[in-house]
Parts: sequence; C-alpha cells; structure tokens
Amino acid sequence: MTLLETRATGKDSASFSLVHGGTLDITFNIGVSRRPWQQPLPTATLHQPGQPEVVFTLDRDHIEQRLTWPLHEETIHAEMRLTLKGATLSSTPVTRLWPRPQLKGPWLVIAPHPDDAELAAGGLYTTHADDTYIVTLSAGEKLKSLERQYLSGLDDTLEAARQRKAQWRTWNVIATPLLSGITPERSTLIGMPDGMGWALVHDQQTITPDIPVESLRQHNHRRLPSPSSSGLVRQDIIAPLTELIHEIKPATILVTDPEFDPHPDHQAASLALALALADSDHQPEAILMYANHYQGGYPPGPACQPAWTPPDSIAVKQLFHDAPAPYHHVLSPELQKHKALLLDSMSDLSYRFSPRQQRRKARRSGFTSRFAVERDPYFQAAIRSTEFFRCIETKAFLDGWAREI
Repeated sequence: MTLLETRATGKDSASFSLVHGGTLDITFNIGVSRRPWQQPLPTATLHQPGQPEVVFTLDRDHIEQRLTWPLHEETIHAEMRLTLKGATLSSTPVTRLWPRPQLKGPWLVIAPHPDDAELAAGGLYTTHADDTYIVTLSAGEKLKSLERQYLSGLDDTLEAARQRKAQWRTWNVIATPLLSGITPERSTLIGMPDGMGWALVHDQQTITPDIPVESLRQHNHRRLPSPSSSGLVRQDIIAPLTELIHEIKPATILVTDPEFDPHPDHQAASLALALALADSDHQPEAILMYANHYQGGYPPGPACQPAWTPPDSIAVKQLFHDAPAPYHHVLSPELQKHKALLLDSMSDLSYRFSPRQQRRKARRSGFTSRFAVERDPYFQAAIRSTEFFRCIETKAFLDGWAREI
C-alpha cells in the first residue's frame, strides 16, 4: 500500500498524482447542508485522464466517506482530481494506492443464507462459473408471521408456512446458480438453523432444529456427514464445511466480513470458516470478505454506480491488525443485468412495493430510480458496476479470529 500526497484545491475538490495503477482508496470528511433531506444526495466525481469520469453517491448521514476504485492497468504518471457536489470537504483527503490482489480458482463462496452469494458475488461467480462452488449454511427458513409468506393466505399455520419457505429457499440454492452455469453438484446446503448460527458456532449451544437437517439437504448432490443426534452441535456445521474444503481445495474463499457485517448468522459464517480451516490440511491462498448488512449505514444511491465502500467508522469490531486490501470485481452492463436476473429468481427478494410504498421509499432513500423501483432495496444496493470485497491472507484471517475467541 502506497500513501499518495493529496492537495485540497478548494472546498469541494482535491487532486493527487499517480505513478502506477492499482486500487485507489480515498478517505475524507464532508459537510452537508443543515437540511440534507431536502437536497439531492451528494456525489463525488473521480476525473481520470483518458478515462470516463466515475461518479459515486456519498452517504449524507455520515461525516467520514471512503471511496475505492480499480484503476486501469495502464494508468501511470497521471494527475487525478476529485470533485464534490452537494457537499464540501471538511478535511484533506487521505489517498492510498493498493496493489491489485492476484486471485485464482477454484473459488468457494460461503453464504450464510440463500441469496447472500448472489447479493455479494453474483457477478464474480458468474465470471468464474466453471470453477466456482457455493456452500450455503442455512436455508433461511425463519418466518416471524403468516403475513410474511411469499404468497398471502397460502398456509394457515406458522409451522406449515415455515416448512413451505424452507422448500422455496432450498430450491433457490440449487436453481439460481444454474442461471450462471453452476451445476447442482457444485452448490451445497449444510442446514444450520436460521437465526441460530452464533449460538451454535460461537456459544456452542445444542440446537434442536425446527426442520430436520436431512430434509433441508434433500437437493444436495454431495453427501455430507450426518448430525450426531437430533440436537445440532457446532461440529455438525464445522465437519461438513471442513470436508468440502478438503474436497474442493479452493485457492480463493469468499465469506462474510466479521468487521463490518453485524448479522449474527453472518458473523457465525466467518467464524465457522476459521474453525474449519483450523481443522483442514488445505489452506486457500486468499480470502475475500464481503458484507451484505451494515450497522448504522447502507449503500447510498441508485443501482449501476460503483459499489459502496464502508468507512472504518461503522465497523462493528476490529479483528485484523493489518487492514485488508480493497478488491473490486468489475461488472459490465450486461453482467449487471444478469445479476438482476439472479436476484429476481431468489424468493426472499420477490416482494413488490405498491406505488404508494415506492414513493415513500424514494423519500427515505433520497433518490428516485428508474430501475426496479417496485423491488427490494437490494436491487439498488447490490446491482452495481463493481462488487466490493476486502482481501486478506489466510493466516491473518485465522489470527484475527483466534484473538477474538
């Protein structure tokens, strides 16, 4: 990582010089109007010589902003400029340049629930579909009320509706990756009870699942170790994950980011990987971490712009001594459309807003999109021109979790 000298050239602009390409990383503080909700969302524009301008929507609810962007490989000795609209700089930006990680397959995506792989990495796994495997920990069967059924009035009891939701989502695990060419043999469900991941993996509680694990695994083409009893224990999750890592021998593993994603099942997925790797004789060359949930923040603005980079100020914990390197997977316009298809095939993202709800949603978010206005907010947050990850070496990942637990 290289620190670049940055010069503030006004209240809303700064410039800096590059000597080579890589991933650009800019952190700065902003000031916004006293009534930001009455103004369009603030933006920052990156001006690159010989390249199109790149526009980022800023998070008006936080002072600290962070932008990352993969520079063209041929970028060298370039003078670049950052300009703001709807906000002013309240600090001189800190600009870093990271070398781009050299990653390769096989790729293993660990998803806490059905749709997490698609939200975070639908573009990446489509690009590398011939060499990608997906392991989903939970079927995502949890249902709080009958009003949350995918089809209203379908079932009369919460137990029946929960069983029905599990049927839908276990089918999603197999069917959705097929749209990208990932065969059922390379998509596997372990069957961790939804919402109980942290209690099971971290607290080592014994959990009796509402739906038998073998029922949730009915579409699996790979046979996994069966639970030791009707009550699940931590090893019933770690053992099959360890076995899959041993069989696949992935060079790159994708998993939820424990420093930014606060969801208990997502924290559990990251810890489960650490425990599985500690038991495995295979170690990947790199781990890519992603977040689908944030505490006190959410990717601002409409779809098709660059992926949001969360600032350090909204991290939920600090596990790693050295900051992981930012990594972007670039999605062409056609690949962004394909990712929309992946999300549309996921049952849990099928909810459609009424026109009145759409207007209310637009007021809260601060923008009106022409794309998927009636759909889940993830269609704006996840369908972007890049997918953002943080790349870390396996040893640093394991050391971070060892200090935590």
